[in-house]
Amino acid sequence: MPALSLSIEVASPLAGTGSGRWLHTAVPLLPAGGTIRHRTFLPAFTLIELLVVIAIIALLAAMLLPALARARSKARAITCLSNTRQLMQATHLYSSDNHEYFPMNAWGGVALSGAPMSGSPASYFPWVMGWLTWDASTHNTNRFYLINDEYSLLARYLGKAHEIFRCPADNQVSQEQRQLGWTARVRSFSMNGAVGRGNKVAASSVLNCEKVFEKTTDVNRPSPASLWVFVDEHPDSINDGALFNAQSYFGWIELPSNLHNGAGGFAFADGHSEIKKWRASALSRKVTFHSYRGGLRATPQDPDLLWMLERTSYPR
Repeated sequence: MPALSLSIEVASPLAGTGSGRWLHTAVPLLPAGGTIRHRTFLPAFTLIELLVVIAIIALLAAMLLPALARARSKARAITCLSNTRQLMQATHLYSSDNHEYFPMNAWGGVALSGAPMSGSPASYFPWVMGWLTWDASTHNTNRFYLINDEYSLLARYLGKAHEIFRCPADNQVSQEQRQLGWTARVRSFSMNGAVGRGNKVAASSVLNCEKVFEKTTDVNRPSPASLWVFVDEHPDSINDGALFNAQSYFGWIELPSNLHNGAGGFAFADGHSEIKKWRASALSRKVTFHSYRGGLRATPQDPDLLWMLERTSYPR
């Protein structure tokens, strides 16, 4: 195909003269052998169509995000059940090696001392050592209190795996602890204050008002399937390795956790674990990052406290 061109006449002054002269310039429009190309315009979204797409995406996200949150919560609950079940298995192994005795369950000054068992006051040999707080105390991050044989009777039976002592739903840290770079404290589980020989035996009448199960063979009321041994304790309530409540007191001396969407984890003397869904007073306290000092009262008909007391022990 011959080249197409456009001829243009331009008036231009000649050099050295004042007169103008017509110059002819050919401007090529299409190269030889070329073809004429037509520009194609693709259809685009209108503003209304774009808004409809955004609305659909937002609707799908609103539908999927709660489902994803529930799935994550369920996964954490499954891990919590696994951890408490492993704690119970380790307890059974310890008991079978030690004439059916439960591990000791020290609290208060013994736990706060952080002393190894070889130098423990009054010769206490606890399942775990340490006292958790919301401040910068090293007890909050000291894994030795969990996985070292000098501090924990269960360490050797758990392969010294520190993750087992914590519920994955409990990632609570105070502002002070967050500034130190902490993402969680080392432990969220506690042992039934009425299980294992510890200093509850010598405690006040309020705490020492119920049967204390020193050996697995002592467990008959409640039955092994109903006696809880380990609990996921409320982050504000946890300190030593024991959780106390009393058969003669209708109130929460210490609190179970409600971090599993209003539920908490338990392990029982027969070896099974479960997540208990709370219905009343156990739901009333959110995490405040202030240590719980008791005082949360409950009625004698409160379903949460009744459920727990019935599975803790029985009155002397």
